[in-house]
Amino acid sequence: MEVLSRNFSLQVVNPAQYKGASSLNSVEEISAQNADLVVSLGGDGTLLAVVRKLKETIPVLGINLGGRGILNELELQDLPVGVQKLKEGDYYIEARIRLGGRIGRTHLPYALNEYYLARAGYFETPVFYINYTGQTIGSRMDGLMISTPTGSTGYSYSNGGPVIAESIEAYILSPVLPLYRIPSLVVPVSEVRAYSNKPYNLFVDGKKELQDQTEELIIGRAPPVFFLRFTPRPFKQLKKLLSENALT
Repeated sequence: MEVLSRNFSLQVVNPAQYKGASSLNSVEEISAQNADLVVSLGGDGTLLAVVRKLKETIPVLGINLGGRGILNELELQDLPVGVQKLKEGDYYIEARIRLGGRIGRTHLPYALNEYYLARAGYFETPVFYINYTGQTIGSRMDGLMISTPTGSTGYSYSNGGPVIAESIEAYILSPVLPLYRIPSLVVPVSEVRAYSNKPYNLFVDGKKELQDQTEELIIGRAPPVFFLRFTPRPFKQLKKLLSENALT
């Protein structure tokens, strides 16, 4: 925090505190401050929470204080170098696509990683359906996941989905524990509709948002998230995801 406060006008969001910095009560208040940059200190969960609550497309710089920190740009020890590059203008802004969705009249938070429809009951395997460009397919399974390229190294990856470059504009449509083997599909960005013949729970970036839903989920393109980056690293997410010994 000291290296930031020496070089920039600094505000912090409660409960964080720093001597000499003014405080905001919530991330939502940042949008009214004409901020040039939001710095997220924490792991991937913190970063997801920050971009979810931002009302404006302000660039975000993630500094990892957690585990792998797949989405973050810097480790804490690299902060002084990062600040110097900021002062020199040696950075670029990277846009990441997000999902926007609604169920009936309920508009959902934007998803940077995924929307996940999960079975709400356990007595009968439900049928989940997905409609893409007017074509509908359905099968018995435990759930259905619609992911972004950013989310391809999240739950989608754990579910056996492919890892795709973050700059590609595409969705990953993944069945979760289907009764019959069905591969994940990578499709161009377009409207997606998903529903089930049984009630389902809906998760947005890993957080349960709604439960026992019966209406279809309609998904479209949402405003992007902007991340501040210093060095192009197209395989950064994959390298952080795997062990250091897995790749050379």
